[in-house]
Amino acid sequence: MVNPLLPEMTDLPAGWVGQFDNNDRIFFRGPSGYLTYDHPMKGAIPKPWQLKVDRSVPNPREYYYNTQTREISHSNPRFKEEIMNSSLLGVSRLVRESATMTVNTGGTLEKSRRQAIENKSIRHLYTIVKTLDAGNGAIGGMNGGVHVVRLKGTGKLYVEKRFKKDDLQALRDGTPGMGVVEIGITHRVMHGGLAGYINGFIEPNDIHPASASLFLEFCDLGSLDDLIKCHAQRLGTRDAVDVPERFVWHAIVGLCDALSYLWGGKSFITNENHAGTGPAKGWKPILHRDMKPDNILIRSRATNGATKYPFLVISDFGLAIDNHKQESGACGTRHFWAPELLWDPPATNNWHLGNFPPNQYHTHESDLYALGVCIYNLCRPTNAIVHGQRWLGALSHFKFEAYPTNRDEIDLWLSSRRSRKSDLDVGSSYSPYLRDVVKKMTGWNVSQRGAAHQLEHILIPTVKKCGYYDEDFSPSEALPAWAIKKHDYHSR
Repeated sequence: MVNPLLPEMTDLPAGWVGQFDNNDRIFFRGPSGYLTYDHPMKGAIPKPWQLKVDRSVPNPREYYYNTQTREISHSNPRFKEEIMNSSLLGVSRLVRESATMTVNTGGTLEKSRRQAIENKSIRHLYTIVKTLDAGNGAIGGMNGGVHVVRLKGTGKLYVEKRFKKDDLQALRDGTPGMGVVEIGITHRVMHGGLAGYINGFIEPNDIHPASASLFLEFCDLGSLDDLIKCHAQRLGTRDAVDVPERFVWHAIVGLCDALSYLWGGKSFITNENHAGTGPAKGWKPILHRDMKPDNILIRSRATNGATKYPFLVISDFGLAIDNHKQESGACGTRHFWAPELLWDPPATNNWHLGNFPPNQYHTHESDLYALGVCIYNLCRPTNAIVHGQRWLGALSHFKFEAYPTNRDEIDLWLSSRRSRKSDLDVGSSYSPYLRDVVKKMTGWNVSQRGAAHQLEHILIPTVKKCGYYDEDFSPSEALPAWAIKKHDYHSR
């Protein structure tokens, strides 16, 4: 549990502890006795500031001390604009603007500008801190490597996604390669619930692209999949708790707003001025096509000890399209396909595995269904053994009783409607309002389900009606400390 009086000392990854020296300056002890004044998650405090603890009061609390002016402050100097700008003087102005963005509000994003996509490598501006995916296909086959990187000359962490040469080549019909499309879409979208573009390049070799990278904001608290699995692992133990309903509404509103933005280029859910106005002029609607808990990331707020939940961010536009040209082949993660994309009668052969049913393809309605399934599993995670196999995490929408005993039939089963539950009820632990909204998001009738932007007149009034519109949460509504993934990349 993070102590609001000692947020930096108590908000630490596993194996780390906060201590103080003879001058009351706080330092951190890591695994194997490693000592540092730099917070392993939040990074170094810019000079001339130090983090100290005031032990002269009954309840000791942290403060920031300026060694030059002797100023005492309770505001985190990492986010003082003048300090951040001075530490980024060697970086281009647009990258500096991205680096100093510490809020996720639409108005702030709309006023910001984007660094252009470069035509030459900029990898030399960054240092690799941690490799998340070596790009060898062990984790995902759609990239050439994913790394946590540090922008040189600063303490800012980002994520670099590298692309394989094959993913940059144009298709036979002239359509740009998937890597080029992903970089372009990520550069185009500007919404607090979508992965934030920082920088990128596509380096040509003669005519065709030969190398490319996409640099994104670093979401420091893991993914929704991590959070769901943490809750699933504690089912049946004394630590088992439901995810707070206020957090569930926080997730639904923010993520539906992000999906509505992909459809129309506006915040249709959270901005009442946009409701009913239709898409922005000239906007090309974007389908995500791979909504799943792994692709919903969690990013902390700038304020220590904030009483608002962290931001949830839709990431990975590797399968996203904005050209309205539907492909015949199936794509995405079949565990989260909408029912209209599943075979009924059941799939029986390999051709079925590689294709959707006739005249079916990903839509904005199927993106909403996949998000609804994520929310359902957030409320009702799975921890079960089925035919000797452990099912853990976001799998509660499956009919375990229908799971095939023949392993050769599993993929066919996953691609068929018979594998899914049709009524996804989050249960009586939650309000009837939440149960109804999740059922609507996951309805099997496409026209009744609709798309995210069609919730524009429903969602906010419903949240207000059930008393969860205020983002500030009470101590009893805080997410458990064990539910949030914490890194120590700043110590590397």
